[in-house]
Amino acid sequence: MNLHRLRCFIKVVEEGSITKAATSLQMTQPPLSILIRKFEEELNVTLFNRSGRHLELTPSGQFLYEQGKELIDISDNTERDLIEYHEGIRGTVKLGCITSASLFILPTVLKRLQVETPKIVTHVREGNSSYILEELRSLTIDIGIVRTSVRAEDIHTSTLLTEPLLLALPPNHYLCEKDFIEIADLENERFLLPTTSHGQGIADDIIEACQNSGFTPNVVYWGTETLPMLLMVMRGAGICFAPSCFKLFNSPELPVLRPLVSPVLQTKLSVVTLRDRYVSSISKRFLAITEEVAQKMTSIPKG
Repeated sequence: MNLHRLRCFIKVVEEGSITKAATSLQMTQPPLSILIRKFEEELNVTLFNRSGRHLELTPSGQFLYEQGKELIDISDNTERDLIEYHEGIRGTVKLGCITSASLFILPTVLKRLQVETPKIVTHVREGNSSYILEELRSLTIDIGIVRTSVRAEDIHTSTLLTEPLLLALPPNHYLCEKDFIEIADLENERFLLPTTSHGQGIADDIIEACQNSGFTPNVVYWGTETLPMLLMVMRGAGICFAPSCFKLFNSPELPVLRPLVSPVLQTKLSVVTLRDRYVSSISKRFLAITEEVAQKMTSIPKG
């Protein structure tokens, strides 16, 4: 069905005459009359009863008018939605991220999105880096935020933020009294470390630092989430390490977080996308806001 002809037909019905409709459409009467005739031929129906002085809709014409208005509305809304989607102000962002990103970055990102682009919906899948990469490769998500260093030909990685890796100690631990803590001071401690399932992660850096100091860490627990390990430290299970963003909790129920002076350990939060996959305007807008939020986080005092 020719939508231009449909629009003209609706205008004729609403104006009540060909002459008035032609004026409204900035046309002359003869071309509009011809257009309506061709529209009837296209549909193989009679839309108007032309026996009297005034145009009257046939039953078919009345049906088309009612259905046509809905069709035009759908067409106009679809066109508007498409423009908004193309401009990155409408649609769904499919994101996979580790828990720390959900805790410390997403709340601010979502607040910005709700203010600036309220028509964007964020669909999040949370898990470890291996799970996120699987979801990315299966096209279930568009963007991933991970802490593991990923090196793969099909994955594009960009650093979102770099932050210190802090030592987590029970409040009554003797090392809390030291002004400067070195990795060598941890030789006799029990380590709770995050599992690295893909690429190089926090645990690899910690183990390497320990070995460079002359000992192999006594790992008593391997986990996937930092927050449960922090709670275990509070109960005396051992020591663990946490990105400095966890200081934002500032809770007496969490362990003391202290920096190491030798070596200084850092951790990176990275954005991963499929290298050859098209990045939509919505995803680009989401990434831009996320990068701005992460940049502001780097200015938060770490002490």
